[in-house]
Amino acid sequence: MDGTAAAFAPISKHKSDGGFRIDINALRAVSVIAVVGYHFRILGFAGGFVGVDIFLVITGYLMTRKVLTDLALGRFSLVAFAAMRMRRIYPALAVVVVASVVAGWFLTLPREYLKHILQALSALTFVSNFAFDSDNGYFAMAAQTKPLLHTWSLSVEWQFYIWMPLIVSLIWRLASFKSKDSAVLIAIQIVAALSLVWCLWKSQSDAMGSSYFSLRSRAWEPLAGGLLAAFETRRRSKWDTKHPWTENLIVAIAGWLLVAISVAYPVPESRWPGLLTIPPILGTAMIVAARQGTGTGSWLGFSPIQRLGDWSYSIYLWHWPIWVFALGWLSLHGEDVSGTHKLVMLGLTLALSAASYRFVEQPVRMRRDFWSPRRLLLGSSAVFAALTGFIAVAFLDEGFPNRLPDYLLPAELARKTNTPRDECFRNANSTKKAAETYCNFGGVEVAGRPSAVLWGDSFANQYLEPISAAAAANGIHGLIATQSACRPFIDDPARNSGDQRACRDFNQSMLDFLLSHTQPSIVILGGNWGDSAEISSLVDRLHSSARRSC
Repeated sequence: MDGTAAAFAPISKHKSDGGFRIDINALRAVSVIAVVGYHFRILGFAGGFVGVDIFLVITGYLMTRKVLTDLALGRFSLVAFAAMRMRRIYPALAVVVVASVVAGWFLTLPREYLKHILQALSALTFVSNFAFDSDNGYFAMAAQTKPLLHTWSLSVEWQFYIWMPLIVSLIWRLASFKSKDSAVLIAIQIVAALSLVWCLWKSQSDAMGSSYFSLRSRAWEPLAGGLLAAFETRRRSKWDTKHPWTENLIVAIAGWLLVAISVAYPVPESRWPGLLTIPPILGTAMIVAARQGTGTGSWLGFSPIQRLGDWSYSIYLWHWPIWVFALGWLSLHGEDVSGTHKLVMLGLTLALSAASYRFVEQPVRMRRDFWSPRRLLLGSSAVFAALTGFIAVAFLDEGFPNRLPDYLLPAELARKTNTPRDECFRNANSTKKAAETYCNFGGVEVAGRPSAVLWGDSFANQYLEPISAAAAANGIHGLIATQSACRPFIDDPARNSGDQRACRDFNQSMLDFLLSHTQPSIVILGGNWGDSAEISSLVDRLHSSARRSC
């Protein structure tokens, strides 16, 4: 992924007993810098996707503290809490979603455009983590072609906003007066522990699937921050003393080191979240607990850092669509991403983020007389209704193919064709609909005339139609030996241990067939190889067999 992304929804000015929490704002800046650095492939950010996890701790701390404070004062309301978070999250998100739909009109082919606008709808309803989880497999679109992939984390965050206040407020109301804070603390510990156990188990059995996108596997991260908030609440209610880590410089430095190492170290995203997710979570919790820099005199108050912290939500929202659309544009023109391209994308990200903060986030947050809850609801509903209607029309028109230049229409029509000779293409279990061992293509088989075989996976099968036409034109008979997700190779446990047994058996039978017959004399290999070493031994074996035949 990576994908990979975070919920950088702004929290209003992080007020605490010590004043404005510039340490938390600096953490938000660091987390979004890490994510952007990772996605833009900048040196030094090999583990930058941990910015997602860093911010989940922050949001868990701030929101759990908000709920507990309001409960203690007798003013908590689920409706008011949801309205507060909608005010912070939805307007800027809606602007980016609409902008991506407009950009996709000019830069996306019909089939991908239909997927994109459906993903846009899932982003606005905060279920995109489920949508992207279901679109995660062999035939799924690559992460670099999904402009709104990063919104999965906003969905996880919003689902946390639903369940955390419900559970905490319920326990608060059921517990006795003297044990309310203790009951909440115990409940958070239990749920966090269960989520962590589930996460560690799923990271081994379902990498980059539901464990990556699921609140169940991520809940322990915001709850790590929630535990800090619950500890603070309990201490204030018991004897109103300082937290033992308060103003502890050593704890803060250790936390920043853990975060820095996690961002720079190339941790394996394929098993994330998992055991290695604990260090950045622990580091972030240590920084928040240490409460360094509650005033403006701290080095964390450096103006550019604080400004990036203010803009972090908009930066997060804008950077990924810019990257995805830029990659598509550059690949269309046969260009690789250069340092200059990255600088332009960074500049555009910052410019749009500053504008979003100034003209979207701030007015909605500050001008509550104009942006009343009723107007916010009506505006959000209007955007949602317009997008839903647009999606309905888009599906009726099959993605608006007429918006494309004429030279792209034949290519798009070809893309809509089903798998060539689908009845002959074997599934992952090495079975197919056609009865014969190998289907035929090209011309009629004639004794003494060269014949061919197409051997490989779906990458090979996509060439079947032009190869078949060329074979027919030259009177060459051919056989089809293609299987899903099965690269042609010589069985080598050291190199191919990840391939399924059905694939290994199929390749061995294919190799035995070729080595025991003089025909087919032409072997066409195709596959999703990582490098030439994976095919070199097979080619050498076929060449040596051909020389012996001569």
